[in-house]
Amino acid sequence: MDAVDVRILRELTQANSVYPARPGLGTSYRSVARAISVSPGTVRNRVHRMTAAGVLTGSSVYANPNLLGLEVGAYAVEVSPRRRRHEVIARLRGLEGVSFIQVFRGSLLGVVFAYPDAPSRERMVGAVHRITGAESGTFTRVSYPPCHVMLTGSEWKLLARLVRGPFPSYAALARELGISVRTVKRQVAKLVHARAVLSVPTMDYRALSGCVPADLLVAYISPHVRHEAERKVLGLIEDRMIFAGVWADLGMFSLILPKISTVSQIAEEVSRIPGVAMSRAEIVEDHIDQVHTLGKYVDHQVARLIASRGRSNAATAPSP
Repeated sequence: MDAVDVRILRELTQANSVYPARPGLGTSYRSVARAISVSPGTVRNRVHRMTAAGVLTGSSVYANPNLLGLEVGAYAVEVSPRRRRHEVIARLRGLEGVSFIQVFRGSLLGVVFAYPDAPSRERMVGAVHRITGAESGTFTRVSYPPCHVMLTGSEWKLLARLVRGPFPSYAALARELGISVRTVKRQVAKLVHARAVLSVPTMDYRALSGCVPADLLVAYISPHVRHEAERKVLGLIEDRMIFAGVWADLGMFSLILPKISTVSQIAEEVSRIPGVAMSRAEIVEDHIDQVHTLGKYVDHQVARLIASRGRSNAATAPSP
């Protein structure tokens, strides 16, 4: 996988932003080509090649957590050597709100989860500790795009359908929802413009060959020096970076490196940058994407709207 492949994956994932996903249901080859200054044919051929190799496996579409009144956190934790890691991962996947799990070679796991409030966050952290056998970990809040749009009942139903999985065409989607194609297109455009619906490509890291997937975790001495230090970190890793998580208390950068020895080398080079307090790079074994579980929060919103409408109709119905 060369620098062009890396740039394509980065554009598909977050489109030159600092957020964990890009607005919309996906993007065109032409848009990606324009962003990275190559031809649309090059993008198409590279995407097809990565798909045929099993590296790209599709995409995840989900609702912006900010629309749902949720916050998102990432927690890096060491699994106790007394625990079976496959059992730990299975139990973590069953926790409510867990949307991603990053599995590293060794004892480290990264758990990304959504939560409505601080007590819920603390309960989740406690549950992670009980499952992994860890006494502590590193938590950081993950920022998503602002989203203040008000949706109608019809738009909530559309969003609920979009996050459940792909659809063959706008015409089929319109028939399924019982609205016109024009209405579907208008409502999808509203959801995308408001950043209410997000998407990320799904990848199978185990299908990569001739390169090494790794995550780089970086902490900074203070917020005052972070901007300049982070600029230097990005300058060092940009050609190999497919995702930049510029989070509240920690930076997490997903990289595609040429060989295993480069993993520790990158961490050492970053640690020497002024302002960096901690630099750690770990080889990624698997990336578990279950962000579709956030769809139940959308379903809850639809159910509330239906129940509210039922109560309203009952209140206004004429007496017998």
